[in-house]
This record gives sequence, structure tokens and C-alpha cells, in this order.
Amino acid sequence: MGIFGTIYTCYSGVCTTTTGMRVTADNIANLNTTGFKGSRYEFANESILATNEVFMKEKGLGSKVKDIRTLYTQGGINTTDIPTDLAISGKGFFIVSDKKGDIFYTRDGQFFVNQVDENHFALQNSLGLYLLGADPTAQTADLASLKPYLIPKVMPPKGTDEINLQVIFDSRKPVEGIDDPLWKNYDATQEVALKEGRYDFVWSLPIYDNLGERRILQLYADRTSNSNEYEILVALEDPTLDGRGEGPYQGVFLYGILSFGGNGDITDARFWEITNPSSFDPNIDPPLDLTTLGRPQFNLNIQGNTQTITLDLGFKVEKDGSITRASYASKLLANPFVQLYYNQNGYSQGIFDKIEVITEEGLIKAWYTNGQNIEVAKIFLADFTGYEDSLIKIGSNLFLARDGATPFIFAPGLYERGRLISGALEGSNVDLATEMINLIVLQRAFQSNVRTIVTADQLLEYFFNKV
Repeated sequence: MGIFGTIYTCYSGVCTTTTGMRVTADNIANLNTTGFKGSRYEFANESILATNEVFMKEKGLGSKVKDIRTLYTQGGINTTDIPTDLAISGKGFFIVSDKKGDIFYTRDGQFFVNQVDENHFALQNSLGLYLLGADPTAQTADLASLKPYLIPKVMPPKGTDEINLQVIFDSRKPVEGIDDPLWKNYDATQEVALKEGRYDFVWSLPIYDNLGERRILQLYADRTSNSNEYEILVALEDPTLDGRGEGPYQGVFLYGILSFGGNGDITDARFWEITNPSSFDPNIDPPLDLTTLGRPQFNLNIQGNTQTITLDLGFKVEKDGSITRASYASKLLANPFVQLYYNQNGYSQGIFDKIEVITEEGLIKAWYTNGQNIEVAKIFLADFTGYEDSLIKIGSNLFLARDGATPFIFAPGLYERGRLISGALEGSNVDLATEMINLIVLQRAFQSNVRTIVTADQLLEYFFNKV
């Protein structure tokens, strides 16, 4: 190889080191890019002179860029405290799509709650791509089942259908000298349906009707003529709201007698649903079949809207007639009347408020102004067997799957390939110190190749001057 060959050889070195500097510069430029995966240049020796017939006999001279490889190592996790910012710890990619349904993959978990129509929000990134997910209960998924999940702007109201209540009945109250039941003393035709002195205690139980309106039920308690018994009566605070009509039992829906054992536990229960506001007599009307229902139920009618409510006092009647008690079972104790626990499952209409947290397993919960939340979707991640052969870096922190590359779709979790961290973002995996060293080495290589070309040029000039 002559002087001209030397020039061409070092020219190839200039080209490869220039490409290497471009790769290094790209890595440094994206040092703070969220989820960025740096690249590595790979050089190989090959004779670019083999394409020139003059130098066909020269083999293995010169260099070329063999490959520019994307590095998929983990980037640092940076806390942001924004719930919709998501970082993947471990393997996997977020799966996103555009409005046409084209699928992309990314490690950039910077998502926002954006309005997509007049009734819904969705999680999107700054490019307007939707974060894909599956049903909240799904354990497995594939690309065909994943879709953009919409977050309703408004949560419709829910009427109460279950009341969980733990109360203490006062055993120190004297028993009645004569039998004077509550149901006989209740009379909605009077100014006060149940007068003070005709019961021992009353609890107010707030509930919601089917339209989301807050209503108040009253639970009256009174001693019977038996030492181990209390009778209770459930009625609306305002009897005029009763949609069944008028009568002495307007506004009252449930009557019951509770029997207690020596340790204060409920040992027997009998309940009657009052369905007719005009008449009621537990001696004639059949009681509820608690061996079938388990717990007392009644149909509440508020201005014509009917809802079935189960009253859970912490006990359940089994099919064989035995009683099992929960940890919040009501008791008869030598204590003042008190309500220890109360819960009802109704709520008013709510407006979307926020996404508070997304779990490690990818479960998205939307919270509303009524204090309720709904599980919107479950995020699934994609993994590939060989990233280098499966993904193409297309910019904007996005990757595209090559033809024939099939992703493995999995639900994130602590013991899975990757898990999600809410309120954090994955940083770039670029190591600045390494890149600066690479830049210095490339600079020296570039200078050496140029110096060799200059030297060869000087030799040629000397040769031509001597000819």
C-alpha cells in the first residue's frame, strides 16, 4: 500500500471517529432526558479500499462503524411526587398508542390526565399518545386486549344498600314493668311520631337515596319486659318522605327484637319488615326468614324511589339457625349507649378530583369529590427477548418493534420482571464520566488520523517536487 492508500485508510478513521463523536454527543445531550437509553458505537476493521480496483490486493485496512447499539440498562429513579409520573424498576416498557392505534414502546413514564372528550379523561404523554391498560381485575393480557382506558368525569350517585353498625346496649337500664312495645308507641299521625320517654335511646344513621341525596334514618332502642332483650325500630327522621302513603306507620320500615346471652352477645334475633304504613302487628305479620337472608333487610321508599337496605349489626343467622358474630358485633354491656362503628356504602354524585397513587402492580384508581374511588385500569408492560434485534429507536423517547418481534406482555409487580414506582421518573442511563473519557479518546484518534493524512500529503508533495 502506497501513500495514497495511507490517506484513504486514515480517512476511514476520521469517518468512524466522527460517527463515534456524534454518538457520544447525542448521549451527553440527552443526559437529563427522561427514560433515555444511551447508545454505544462499535468499530470494526475492514478495507474500504477493496472497492477501488487499484488497491484490490490490500485487505483488512481501514475501519468502519460496525454498529450503533442501544444500551437498555436501568437509569436512576428520581422522585417527583406527581402520582401520574411512573418509573419502571427492572425490565419492561410502557405500551402507548396514537389515535390510529399504532403501538409504540417507551421507558418515559411522564403521563398527564388529559381531557379526551366532554365526558372522559385519559392518561396521555406530551405527544398525545395514550397509555394502554386492561381491566383492573385482569391477570394476563395481550396487545389485542390492551386499550386506552377512559376516566369518567362524573361518578353517578349510589343509594345505600348496606349499613354496618356496632352499638352497645345499656344493660343497666331497668326492664319494663309491663310490656310496652315500640311499634305500638309509634304513630306518624301525631306531631311527633315517637315521643321521648317511649324509648331508651336513638341513633342517627345517615344514608344516601338513589338520587344521591343524604337522608337520616333513626334507630330507636328500648328495653322490653325481659331482662335480656332490646327492641329496635328503624324509621326515617322525616316520616313525610315515605313514598308508600300515609298512616300510623308512615316512615317506619323495620322492627326487631334482640336477645342477649350472659356475656352480652346476641343469641337470638327476630325482625319484621313493615310494608304497610296503615297497619302492622308482629303477632300477626310473619317475621323475616333470617336463615335465608342472613341479616335483616327492608325496602326503603323515599318519595317513590325504592332501595333495599341490609342492616348488619355484626351478626349473621346461618341456615341452621345458629348465629355467627363478626369482630364488630353489637353487645349488651353495663355501659352507656354508644355507637362504636358505623359504615354505609352509599354516596352522592362525584366529580373527578385526582389520581392519588398508582400501585406497583399498575392499578390505577381515580378519586372523586364525594370521597369515593374507582379502579380505572391496570397497566401492563412489554418485554422483548432480545432488545437489540427487536426494537428500533425512533426518537421522542419512543421505540418501534421490528417486523416479526413479538413482545411478552406482563403485569408489573414486586416479584415480576419489573415493577412500577408512582411519583417518580427514570432518568437517563448515560454515565457522563464514561462519555467524557470516550470523547477524549475519540478526539485523540481523530487528531492522529488527521495528522497521518497531513504527513502523507507532505510526503506526496516532497515526491512531486523531486520528480
